[in-house]
Amino acid sequence: MMEYNLKKIFSQVTPGTVFREGLDNILDAGTGALVVLDANDTLEDLIDGGFEINCRFTPQRLHELSKMDGAIILDGNATKIKYANVHLQPDKSFKTNESGTRHRSAQRVAKQTDNLVIAISERRNRITLYKGDFRYKVKNLADIMIEASQAMKTFERYKHVLDRALQNITLLEFDGMVTLSEVVTVLQRFEMLVRIRVEVEHSIIELGSEGKFLEIQLEELFKGVLKEEENFIRDYINLGLEEEFGAAEVKERLLELGDLELLESENIAGALGYGRSAATFDMELDTRGYRILNKVTRITRKDTEKIISKYETLSKILELTEEELMEIRGISMFKARSIKKGIKRLKMTAEWEK
Repeated sequence: MMEYNLKKIFSQVTPGTVFREGLDNILDAGTGALVVLDANDTLEDLIDGGFEINCRFTPQRLHELSKMDGAIILDGNATKIKYANVHLQPDKSFKTNESGTRHRSAQRVAKQTDNLVIAISERRNRITLYKGDFRYKVKNLADIMIEASQAMKTFERYKHVLDRALQNITLLEFDGMVTLSEVVTVLQRFEMLVRIRVEVEHSIIELGSEGKFLEIQLEELFKGVLKEEENFIRDYINLGLEEEFGAAEVKERLLELGDLELLESENIAGALGYGRSAATFDMELDTRGYRILNKVTRITRKDTEKIISKYETLSKILELTEEELMEIRGISMFKARSIKKGIKRLKMTAEWEK
């Protein structure tokens, strides 16, 4: 499903678009249709019969032309009707698992030309999208809204779980009591939230203009999550095993894991560069401090890099005086004071929210 840009595919057929209005008119009339968006100009050899129109697209014209048996060919942006009542003759070497003639042709044309093909079933009263090997049955607006709302509730619940896990590990970081087990749990929470977000986004894309409120809500809830995950990975990645091994490589390893594989702690530990034995999970780890320091206002990311480059771990940084911090190039008295006060405030907040 991710082989294609889903947003681009759904953008032309989502509720609220002129093209979707035309498709819904056909659906409501129960006439059925086969519509091809010829973005690649690859249909010439597949077209037989019919007639050339070359007129501006309107929902009404699409509806009227659907009353004929043949396929309707539009341009790639669905702004112009090129042909109507044509018979499509795709190469039968392209396999199809559809049963109806219209849907079999639609699937073969989509595979052969990589164009977006829409089949509207008069018997099943359903719109099906095809593009390459991608196939999707479009849901009605009410079903999509219910699905999107449920997905958003799941996302909110997992965001709360992640926030609680981060609060817990923040306290452990200040106390110097973090083990690999806690690190794996938090990273697992991050990745589960990222994957749930993708599912919510799919529903929002299908809703089109009707999903604007949910889209704003999702963006607000997810704000800063990816950056915090990157900092978290940098805090605990095992740099001793591999050269040129960073947060991007860890993310790639995590993306390769299936949903069930993500639930296995050994796979998360392996992605971070640690061993997979049960004894390894009791290993104590000292955070480098990227996540904590990046929450301190008035210091830049560059300042954080300098501090960690010199002192390596958060435990050492916590012991520094303002004068010792000022010895680092670029750290002024104002910044040193902000670091000390900011870290103290973060610790108090974590304790208070527990």
